[in-house]
Amino acid sequence: MKIITSTITILLVAFCSLPALAASPLRVFVGDMNAVGVQNRDELKTTLQTLLASRLNSDSITAVSSATEADAILTGTYVVIGKIFSVDAMAKSVGGKTLTRAFVQGESQDELIPAMGKLADKLTADLTKLYTSGQITSVAPVYSNTPATVVRPVITTKSDIIKSEPVHAARTEEFIKPKDVEQTPASGWQSKRLAGAANLIATGKTLADGSREVFLAEARRLSYYHQSDAMKLVAETEFKNIEKILSLDVMEGSDGQQDIYLTIIHGEELSSQVWQVKGGKLVRVAEDLPYYFRSFSLAGAPRKLYAQAVGRDADFYGDVAEAHRNGSKITLTNPIKMPRFGNIFGFNQFTDGDGKIYTVVINPDGYLVVYDTELKELWRSNDKFGGSELYFQKEDLVNVRVTNDKFRWIFMDQRIQVTSKGDVLVGKNDGFWVIGNARSYKKGAVYCFSWNGSSLDEKWHTRETQNYMPDYYFDEARNELLILQTVQRPGITTRGAASLAIKKVE
Repeated sequence: MKIITSTITILLVAFCSLPALAASPLRVFVGDMNAVGVQNRDELKTTLQTLLASRLNSDSITAVSSATEADAILTGTYVVIGKIFSVDAMAKSVGGKTLTRAFVQGESQDELIPAMGKLADKLTADLTKLYTSGQITSVAPVYSNTPATVVRPVITTKSDIIKSEPVHAARTEEFIKPKDVEQTPASGWQSKRLAGAANLIATGKTLADGSREVFLAEARRLSYYHQSDAMKLVAETEFKNIEKILSLDVMEGSDGQQDIYLTIIHGEELSSQVWQVKGGKLVRVAEDLPYYFRSFSLAGAPRKLYAQAVGRDADFYGDVAEAHRNGSKITLTNPIKMPRFGNIFGFNQFTDGDGKIYTVVINPDGYLVVYDTELKELWRSNDKFGGSELYFQKEDLVNVRVTNDKFRWIFMDQRIQVTSKGDVLVGKNDGFWVIGNARSYKKGAVYCFSWNGSSLDEKWHTRETQNYMPDYYFDEARNELLILQTVQRPGITTRGAASLAIKKVE
């Protein structure tokens, strides 16, 4: 009888322990990822760690930030020979015992992201099996139920001393500001899921019923909406497979109509188009224009249309100039000299309190750079901004032996807007910055800066999105910020999906 009682007791204890085990996922730390045969090794190591850690996160495995809180530690090696790469990973217990090994291979850098997903799947299957069988012992620490706190800088009104105070991490404000100008939660509007992973956004006029015209562009589709309580699709048009939309802008034409300027790459040739809305339909009114187009407020002045040409050997050629259209003829006036790294998609100008003009650009490494009137660099940001997954390609056989790619990839910059008050707005995407030409971002925000005479000071930034932010637009007339998000990326058989958020800037 005692034996039976003991057996039942053991079974009950084991049974009661199962839910606790199931509720406690295996904690894995992704450690050193060595890189062999590649440039930018330090940056690549961080990228590989981030990729693998994010793909390991699941119901059964949690990636942790340090080895001291882990049940298992992963290390790996990334080797490139020619175009072929191999990623080998090994998992060990905290005591140093080898638990499992796995590897994946690929034929080009563009296969790196899916390859890391496959590697994570292999490791997850092996580690989960070992964990559930009791061959890996959990050393997870016990956490308090006390709400997490963070430290937020607070600028006092009596001095330049920056103090800190603890605040609860779960904040609801859309704009984070220093405390002396901190605002209450801003009002806003959020669309439902929109068909198509749009890359670009532009607004038109306000209609008689109070709704706003909104235009969204995917790689090969232009969509026209009326935005009020909901986004109502009015019309859309598709483009040829050989065409790709790189920018979308709306300007009032000389005839009083709203002109929709689409910068389009046709194969490898610049072949932009102009469309209008007529009778609720999208109608093309000009095509085969050899210019990049962008409309913005230069130094906070009234918004104008600008254009830049493309060169035989240069992606962006010559000055940016004001553009005026007459049918299919484009006239350029008032050219603007570009500083180093400047082009029509990643530059703007602002003025200081004395009316002095400065030029700001996003350089190829993602840093904000400010130049004076002589185009001499004055200041460079410590943080990176911009970040876009939208690109076009050009054949580049001259450098193929260096890049191992017969094409050159040109990524589009996030727009820089300048308000009538001289504030500088710029987007910032974060997430995964992958080697080569593979980019994948997972969150974004819009930052507002002002010039203090020597550098750009942050005034506010929006709360980070939970998705990639391909584009944004500040409607200064309404004091509203339109933020476009990718909620599902396009695939072979799907267009993906987007959403639009509108935030009131108080």
